[in-house]
This record gives sequence, structure tokens and C-alpha cells, in this order.
Amino acid sequence: MAEDMISAVSAKVEKLIAMYESERSRAASLSSEVDSYRSQVAQYREKQTQLEQKIQILEDKLNNLQLAGAFSASPGDSAAAKRRLNAVIKEIDNCIAMLDI
Repeated sequence: MAEDMISAVSAKVEKLIAMYESERSRAASLSSEVDSYRSQVAQYREKQTQLEQKIQILEDKLNNLQLAGAFSASPGDSAAAKRRLNAVIKEIDNCIAMLDI
């Protein structure tokens, strides 16, 4: 009877050890997966930063082209050129006002 109890406890301990090893393996796998996702997130953030910089450069180029167009506008576009120049002048005035503070 004592041997039956010992063998039952031994079987349960072996089962518990097997479950522990399985869970440890699963935890290592999940940890590896998390590291992989972190790496992907870092890559996506870097790409996002690059794209934001590219957008800023393109917006600056667009503004420069619009300003250049305002200076070389044909007589039919004089109203649009005047509006654009007024907007640029207001922006410059705002910058000067900020510097005076």
C-alpha cells in the first residue's frame, strides 16, 4: 500500500516536472516572440520618423514652389500671387513678433 502511494506521488511529480518543462519552453518561445515584435516596432518607428522627415522636406519644397510661383505669376494670376505674398508677409511678421518677445 505504501509502495502504491509512493508510485502515485512519483508519477504525479514526474507529470508536474513535465508540465514545468513544457511551460518553461513555452515561456522562452513567447519571450523570443516578444523580442521579435519589439524589433519590428523599432523598425516601424524609425521608418515613421524617416517618412515624417520626408513629408516635412516635401512641404517645404511645396511652399518654396508656391512662393516662387507668386513672384513669377502671370497677370491673370496676380490675385493669387498677392494672397500668397500677403500670407508670407504675415508669417514673417509673426516670426519677427516672436523674436521681439
